[in-house]
Amino acid sequence: MSAFTEHLRTALGRSPEREALSPTCPQCGRNGTTVVYRMSRRSARFWCAACEAVVSTRDFAALRATPPETPPPPVDPHARYLTPAVLAWAKAAAPKALAAPSLDRAAYYQLHNRFDRTADTSVHSGLPSVSAIIGRLHERCYQVDHVVADLGQETDAARERVDHARRWLAGPGLPQCWIVSRQVEQLPEAEAVEQAAEVYLRGEPLDRDQASAVRSGLFGTDGGPRPVALLDLFTAEEISAAVRDYRQGKQPLREAVLAALQA
Repeated sequence: MSAFTEHLRTALGRSPEREALSPTCPQCGRNGTTVVYRMSRRSARFWCAACEAVVSTRDFAALRATPPETPPPPVDPHARYLTPAVLAWAKAAAPKALAAPSLDRAAYYQLHNRFDRTADTSVHSGLPSVSAIIGRLHERCYQVDHVVADLGQETDAARERVDHARRWLAGPGLPQCWIVSRQVEQLPEAEAVEQAAEVYLRGEPLDRDQASAVRSGLFGTDGGPRPVALLDLFTAEEISAAVRDYRQGKQPLREAVLAALQA
């Protein structure tokens, strides 16, 4: 392009430089969405395709080309359920397992077992097995703090594995969770729950029917933690309050378990 042509186009507001410019939109703040459609030696006008703002400016420094924002890489669908170390290992050593849209129980257990056998140059990772963690999560009403304390490994790596296992139970592993899979269709009478709870809170052993009434009344299930373990998870006051609420059709401890699972 000759100097004369460039000068003429600029005088007419058609500076050839405008085609390479895409300033940040001052209205929506996006990059790579603006088009400079008029540019002379004194001013310029540009339009944002995202928010449709039309901007006039004499600040030519603000017109410098801004590269479009790079979109973040897609989130791996398994990143929520596998710790970063296990996920990185699996991508290299077990890519076929990760090809599934979700990890079933067999795949989830197998990936961790293989990782534990091969971590740190064929030395066991030293972390609790996933099967032990998941079993303890069921027993401890999915409360991560209790599980970590029970396992006796209060390290960041152990907590990370426990929390990712809880997330897996709340996702692909949800059908295994007693709070969901063992829900009863018919709840016991309030009197039966109250009588069984009185016996339990006195520290006396429960027979089979009483234990069933306590579990069904508090959690709405025919399975779950043994009643003897409940006082490690909930206070006597919380259990008493839940029994009173049961008469009103409420089950606050069931809601607490579901909240811990989905945290």
